[in-house]
This record gives sequence, C-alpha cells and structure tokens, in this order.
Amino acid sequence: MPDLFPDTAPLFDGGWLTASPAATRDEVLLCIAEAERRAEAALERLAQALKQGAAAADRDRRIDALLALETRGIPASGAAADGAVERFMMEVGFRKRDLMPRFHELAGHSRAIHRRALAAVRDARWALMLERAAADPGGPSSPIQGAGTRYVKSDRYDARAARSLPPDDRVRADRFLKRLGEDPVPPELELGALDGTDLWAMKAGNGNRFILRRGEVRGVACFVVEDVGPYPDHEGGRRGALAR
Repeated sequence: MPDLFPDTAPLFDGGWLTASPAATRDEVLLCIAEAERRAEAALERLAQALKQGAAAADRDRRIDALLALETRGIPASGAAADGAVERFMMEVGFRKRDLMPRFHELAGHSRAIHRRALAAVRDARWALMLERAAADPGGPSSPIQGAGTRYVKSDRYDARAARSLPPDDRVRADRFLKRLGEDPVPPELELGALDGTDLWAMKAGNGNRFILRRGEVRGVACFVVEDVGPYPDHEGGRRGALAR
C-alpha cells in the first residue's frame, strides 16, 4: 500500500497553472478549467485505487498507509494547491481583475477536491478496520470492567491503538472507555450498532472512535473493545459511514 499511497497525494499539480504574460482572457479561463478537470481526474484515480482489496496479511500495512495519506499526504497536497492558486492569481489576476471571481472558484474547487479525498480515504481506512475487527477478533486482555455495562479490551487493542493514536489520545480514549461501564451508558458517547455488521462504534474523544463487538467472556455478556482510531469530520457536519 505505501507504494500505491505515498505521503504525497498529487491531487493538484501547480504546473497545471501556467500562462504567459501575453495570455488572453480566454486562454486563462481555459487553463483554469483544465486544472479543475485534471484535479477531478486525479480524485477519480484515487477513488479507483481505494477500491482495491487487501489480503489479510497486508491489512495492517494498508491501514497505516491510508492514515498517513489522510493526516499528511492529502493535507500537504491541499496546502501546495492553495499556494499554486495564489501564485497564479498574483501572476495573472492583477492584469485581468475581472477574472478574480474565477480564481476564487478555482481555490474553492481545489479545497472541495481535497475534502472529498480525505473523506474517501477515511472511509476506506475504516472499512478495513471494521473488516480486521470482524475477521481477527482478540481474546480478553484483562478482567471484565464496568459496574453497569460490562466491557473488556481485546488483546489486539493496545497494539492497534498504538498504531493509530498518539499517547495523549490513547489516554483520553481510556477515560472515555471507563464511562462505558456506567449505568446507563451516557448518551453523549454515541454507542450504537453499525448497520450491516455485528460491530458497534462509540466516541473515544478528540474525533476518535472505538470499534467494539458483543461477546461473552467467562460466561458474562459484554462488549469487547477491538480497535480505536481517528474519525474526523471532513464533510463539515456529515460524518460519513459512522454518522449517527
């Protein structure tokens, strides 16, 4: 997967925005339209690549690569695209001020492309995390916790959490997890079953979410906490596959 998704995502190439000082208004407009078309095509290529399946042995590596793409590669591409649009606007726009609204449209289009890419990569990463939790569940790693709702961490959980979250977020997640044991479960945790699966999700703080499954440990029905990872809102209010 790292060879498919390096830490830089060329969703927008600044070289697409070039025009000579003598370029006409129509030539500048054509250049902008072509840049937008190429960005859409790059997004489509990414979407097609995300549909590729992953063998069980490659699942961890693919999840790691997608997280790197989401947190480093695509944001870097977006920042570079903003800089390229700003440069082009300074080079061309000051001579053709009537085109300023079109430059702003271009900037908005580029940012929308990157937001869509972030959401697509997040959803692909989470699909693999859910697949991993279902296909490779762990056993209990500790005594059962909770005074009301009973839960226990899977023996896969700590290793998975360390790959997905920094230390501060792991500490915060543990605090959220303790609240699962309250009776009743606080509604703000947004504990709920995931449609089409036997898995559940719950807030873990700071935009992160747990993946849990219902199980039985030593004859006690409980939640088994399998995984945790970032689930940011890239859509501006709509939270994709885990929306509740």
